[in-house]
Order: sequence, then C-alpha cells, then structure tokens
Amino acid sequence: MVDVSVDDVQIKTFEELTKRELYQVMVLRNEVFVVGQKITAEPEVDGLDVDCAHVLLRREGRLVATARIFYREAPLVVGRVAVHPDCQRQGLGTVVMRAVQRYLGERPAELHAQAHLETWYQELGWERFGEPFVEAEIEHVMMRWPASGAPA
Repeated sequence: MVDVSVDDVQIKTFEELTKRELYQVMVLRNEVFVVGQKITAEPEVDGLDVDCAHVLLRREGRLVATARIFYREAPLVVGRVAVHPDCQRQGLGTVVMRAVQRYLGERPAELHAQAHLETWYQELGWERFGEPFVEAEIEHVMMRWPASGAPA
C-alpha cells in the first residue's frame, strides 16, 4: 500500500523550489482540482504560492502529492492538499498530512477541509469548528490544529 514515509516528504519555501518543482506542483493541483473536481470558481493559480512552504511527496521521481502551508500566518494555514488521482486511496494523503503536522508541531493551524474529508482529518487529529460553508462550489468545514488532546 504505502511505500513512502513522512521522511520521504520535503517541505520547501517558494524560494527554495526549483522551476521544475513549481511546475510539477501546478500540474498536479490542476489535475486534482481543475480537471478532477471541476473547480473553476476560484483560479488555481492564485498568486499566493510565493507566501507558502510547499510539501512535496515523490514516488519513483514523480510528484504524487502536495500541499501548501502559509507559514508566516498566525495561525498557520494549510491548503491545496492534493494527491494524484492515480495514487489516491493508498495512504499518501496521510503521509503528507503527517509531515505537515510534524512541521506544525504545536503551532496552531487551520485549514478548509472538503466536508466529505472531515472524518479523515479528525482521525489525523484535526478538530472542526464553525459551520459548513461553500467554497469553489464544494461544501467545506474549518479545521484546526492541534485539536484538544490530539496526537502530534
């Protein structure tokens, strides 16, 4: 099932990304969000990536999962968690989020979770707060880290 671990994940600031890595992130997010989920209400290339650390998980040299962290925000903000459609349901999203959580430590963070993934985020130690809302025509919920008593 999962042949990678948290130690296989890289987290780099925008300035540390190579042009190829940035391109791979954009291609993967386009495949997941624009093509796969038909998200067109909000542009995927939003100009905010320069303010983020980028999470990169490769398998056999291919970028298969990514996320971004607004590391200068308080609380920090996690977003654009994406796993390539060919690699979903193999535990790679969990590996990415465990790496994100290791990076966050006990620093507070938030994310907009697609509502159908709420239970998964809760199993990872995130806690829902607030009411559901619609973003990019998909129902979302706000999640926070660390949840009360959550494992890091």
